[in-house]
Amino acid sequence: MLTAHTESLLQEIATELAFLAPARLDGLSQVAGVLAQLAQEAATQSLPDVQQELAGSLALCQQALASQEGLAQGELDGLQASFERLSNALYLAKPLSQTIEPQTTAPQTAALQDDAQATDPDEASFVLGQDDDLELLNEFCNEGRDLLHQVEQGVLVLEENPKHKDTLNQVFRAFHTFKGGAGFLGIAPIKDLAHQLESLLDAARRDQLSIDREVIEVILAGGDALQQYVNAIDQQLKGQGLGQAIVVPTAALLARAQACLDGKPWTSVTAPMTAPAAFEPPVADLAVPEPVSLATPGQLAPELLPPSYLEEKRVSAHLMDDTVVSLAKPTDTQEPRPAAPKALGRTESLAQFVKLDTRKLDALVDLVGELVIAQSMVVQHPGVQAHKDRDLERHLRQLARITTDLQHNAMSMRMVPIRSVMQKMTRLVRDLATAQDKQVQLHLSGEDTELDRNIVEELADPLLHMMRNAVDHGIESPAERQARGKSAQGQIHLQAAHQGGGFLISIRDDGKGLDSAKILSKARQRGLIPADSMPSEKDIYSLIFLPGFSTAESVTDISGRGVGMDVVRGGINKLRGRVDIDSVPGQGTTFNIFLPLTLAIIDGMLVGVGQERFIVPTLAIRESLRPLPGMVSTVQGKGEVISVRGKLIPLVRLSDKLGLPCVAQDPCDGIVVVVDSGARHRALLVDSLIGKQEVVIKSLGDTFKHQKGMSGAAIMGDGRVALIIDPDAIGQGPSTAPLAA
Repeated sequence: MLTAHTESLLQEIATELAFLAPARLDGLSQVAGVLAQLAQEAATQSLPDVQQELAGSLALCQQALASQEGLAQGELDGLQASFERLSNALYLAKPLSQTIEPQTTAPQTAALQDDAQATDPDEASFVLGQDDDLELLNEFCNEGRDLLHQVEQGVLVLEENPKHKDTLNQVFRAFHTFKGGAGFLGIAPIKDLAHQLESLLDAARRDQLSIDREVIEVILAGGDALQQYVNAIDQQLKGQGLGQAIVVPTAALLARAQACLDGKPWTSVTAPMTAPAAFEPPVADLAVPEPVSLATPGQLAPELLPPSYLEEKRVSAHLMDDTVVSLAKPTDTQEPRPAAPKALGRTESLAQFVKLDTRKLDALVDLVGELVIAQSMVVQHPGVQAHKDRDLERHLRQLARITTDLQHNAMSMRMVPIRSVMQKMTRLVRDLATAQDKQVQLHLSGEDTELDRNIVEELADPLLHMMRNAVDHGIESPAERQARGKSAQGQIHLQAAHQGGGFLISIRDDGKGLDSAKILSKARQRGLIPADSMPSEKDIYSLIFLPGFSTAESVTDISGRGVGMDVVRGGINKLRGRVDIDSVPGQGTTFNIFLPLTLAIIDGMLVGVGQERFIVPTLAIRESLRPLPGMVSTVQGKGEVISVRGKLIPLVRLSDKLGLPCVAQDPCDGIVVVVDSGARHRALLVDSLIGKQEVVIKSLGDTFKHQKGMSGAAIMGDGRVALIIDPDAIGQGPSTAPLAA
């Protein structure tokens, strides 16, 4: 029997599986925790087949956690297939033997089922063939993702303000466009589901249906199902299981949507859906017959393209900056609120966009980087500098300006708004708040701020864990907040902005803040720091990033294993960034993430060690100074330390670390550069500071890729190579092999 708690657990697993990746531990413990709770529910309801299925999935997760290797792709696909069988069984109240059979062949997407495998006759399926127009299908997948992202963001706004007509129309148009594309391609299951969801929204537009919690849940579940269809098609387009039937369980969802349209409470025995004529959308549907299989290239005459598909290919009605999305736990009797004064709709012309293979873009950026290096080498060549000619100098300056402008324009082509990553957090926080019976309001600002697309892609995991941390550890329960004189609804602010030539992401909550005494006590209990050490408050806050550290009293499906914040630090360090923490007990915590704008160019400080030059990333540098007599001392058994404003910092002689001769044997003759190294500070002793410079990053290649302490290299203007220091690696472990012959 499907209960509200069981449904909440199923939604939580669906959210976790969306972020789960092969060979990664992120989120796996959360999935295992929710599966354990579902197993308890199944035991109390005497569902032996469900218990058996859950036991197998739980054992798979626990084995992957114990091995610390995560799930293989095939195991992940099997887990997804198992979840779909469980969902189908619980929603339809069917035995598992009547649901989709598990896969026994090579790893495939969970939705891709072999024709010979048994499928639920109630579930519609379709097959992609070798003769189908793969380019149109790829276009459909790309645009479908954009439309579904708009749907999800719009629905979360409607949950807060059901009467906001602009958002309601935006979501309706997105489903209509999605349905039009699916109908044109002859994908009946997708078209039917999108049509039913469109009917729900049309009924709401006509004031014939109130948008309550049930309607919101149906639309979100429908968007998730459509996303599964898109992912399954995309996997086949990549060559995985092409020609196999694509099946996504939607019968229960269609019946549930029909119950909403009929104004009836949903039960698992609701009759199968038949499209109601009363709520048919007024927008003209496609005047194209529904083919049994997808259209072939010869059938795709331009005159057959429906106007609605061409005109509404991109509904880019994004949420504007400073959008506020309420994530309070919804109720069935939510009162309508006045329409927000700011319009949410915004359209963009297709003529402004040109689709380009990202590999071509990366190749262009690499070539421009080579051009910058070549131009610098020409300008600094001794023969050119010795030639005193005003015309030549003027031409060289002009060349430098053009090269610089070309480089900046090429780099800007890699820049994309961070909107997609930030807005994914709204659904995550909503589901977490609902699962924990908390009231949370998420504020987003700076969504249009641009960042290198590679960094945007890598930010998903760190942000996911930080938002988990804010909801689970930061925001208190409504009763606890009211007892402290706060509003029952917690506030989380997620902000992005350019700052100081870099990029800043700020996550601020008004929760209970960090308890430095509790963090310090836990760290000492686990042996993470010496029992007699007295770190500063900033250093205590940094302890939460250590592997295995957690202040949670018990392990839950969301936290308690000490994995999340370690993933944050690892991900941010990989992007050559850093995290700062500010916290006031009882008032809240702020996490500031500082990142470079791009991974192709680094802003660094050029330092000299003997006859060699090295680059230290500017974002890792805290300060630089020339030591005075008495500042450097030796601690027996631990090496040298330097006192900087009363704080002792380990001193690392870069020359000794790299096996190079140095000029400054006495620290007072050299320069100390204080850098962030992991969760702590290190003081690097170098001979000199040469200057600050922006350089193009080159990989070390297969020969030197295992060289400890270096993250890359750069070709300087005189043609010499300068290695880029990795502050995290250089501040720990034994000395690296000598770099000089």
